[in-house]
Amino acid sequence: MTNLLMRDARGAEVTRLRKALLAALGDAAADIPGLRSAGDVFDADVEAAVRRWQAGVGLIADGIVGPHCTAELGLVKMPAGAAFLGTNEVRALFPATKPANVSRYLPYVLAALAASGLTDRPMVLAALGTIRAETEGFLPISEYRSQFNTAPGGAPFALYDDRADLGNGPGDGARYRGRGFVQLTGRDNYRRYGEKLGIPLLDAPDLANAPEIAALLLARFLANCAKPMREALAAGNHKAARKLVNGGSHGLDRFRDVFVRAAKLQEVHGASADGEVAAASPVAG
Repeated sequence: MTNLLMRDARGAEVTRLRKALLAALGDAAADIPGLRSAGDVFDADVEAAVRRWQAGVGLIADGIVGPHCTAELGLVKMPAGAAFLGTNEVRALFPATKPANVSRYLPYVLAALAASGLTDRPMVLAALGTIRAETEGFLPISEYRSQFNTAPGGAPFALYDDRADLGNGPGDGARYRGRGFVQLTGRDNYRRYGEKLGIPLLDAPDLANAPEIAALLLARFLANCAKPMREALAAGNHKAARKLVNGGSHGLDRFRDVFVRAAKLQEVHGASADGEVAAASPVAG
């Protein structure tokens, strides 16, 4: 199954999704008669059913099905070891963050990492460190105005306009400002990663803040630099690791602190036979 299904998607995976939703909704599926169609199009009925199911199980009801939702529906099985840190431990890595945010969004992130083959300790911690450095609240959000993107008295995000390194033209700064867990920025990145995920990010950049999509963008971004990232982390070079994502050292202190705190947790809880931290029982928000 592909990693992402949303409105207008087509194929056998959509047919499987219809069947899974019928089973999950039970009698409530009668309210969406079109769901019983054998069609392979993610139409309005499928979207309505997805939102109904998401709301019923306490997920964000945005009608988008990614790794977390497909796992919850039983359409895929996450690889073992994808969550070597439990929710309590991850909360400890984010001391300034509302615990409820970690509880709500961590499953999306871990599922996306697993779907992208990033279940080893260095890459999971790199993902968590990136979130802490970019959006410490553990929320997929849009970039705020700051001295780095907006000149005094200037138009919001105009400092990003006409940036060749971002692929931006006039007015693109605000449209393609940072979004999501990884703060995806620039026309070129929205085009490139939209193509990778098969979604219209260029036309609808706010999709980058949808939890399933934000988590996959983070995972795919890290997957693209996984080899040098693992090498930098193995050498203890957090600055080089951070630069692979940010292009600089912004948020380096928070990125590094995740690894420091994780090492202390490992000392407390011990390591399993395969070198991963034993998972604690997740606690609801």
